[in-house]
Amino acid sequence: MKSSLIKKTIAASVVATALLTSGVIPLSAGSSSQIASAASASSKIESVISLGAKYKGTPYEFGSNRSTTTTFDCSDFVKHIFKKAAGITIPGSSATQASYVKKNSTVKTSWSSLKRGDLVFFMSYKGSSKSSYAKLAKSNQKVTHVALYLGDGKILHTYSQKSGGVRVDSIKGTQWEYRMIFGGSVL
Repeated sequence: MKSSLIKKTIAASVVATALLTSGVIPLSAGSSSQIASAASASSKIESVISLGAKYKGTPYEFGSNRSTTTTFDCSDFVKHIFKKAAGITIPGSSATQASYVKKNSTVKTSWSSLKRGDLVFFMSYKGSSKSSYAKLAKSNQKVTHVALYLGDGKILHTYSQKSGGVRVDSIKGTQWEYRMIFGGSVL
């Protein structure tokens, strides 16, 4: 009996060590639904990003026609890709999208804490340098722009005719970092 218990203990130790060193964590019985939900959310986000990337170069137009995809403004673009790729209907303006995210998500005030697929909200342009925004209380600023966070400090968005329409930009050390108010998830 003692021999059998020792063998089981050694076997359990070997398995536990192997799992821990490989990064695999044993799951409790209730975790499978959480994993399925996370996988579903991840799949939706990847579909949204993939569809959004197909629109790169689509011209910008403020107040774009919401019934076509020939032009987009920032909020129309984000609303369209979430609806078509994930079946999620979000409000129509960047300000109402910001309110929606605030109500339904954890707000993140640093771009480095954003997750792939989060929406990012920005204040009005006040200049390209950090000092142009240094004395502003971001929480008091009006949301005027929205973008989709891709990860690695990149955003997918559209913001002016001169910019070339839907495009990818870096956040770090740019006006986008200085203008960011907050971000969060739609899901």
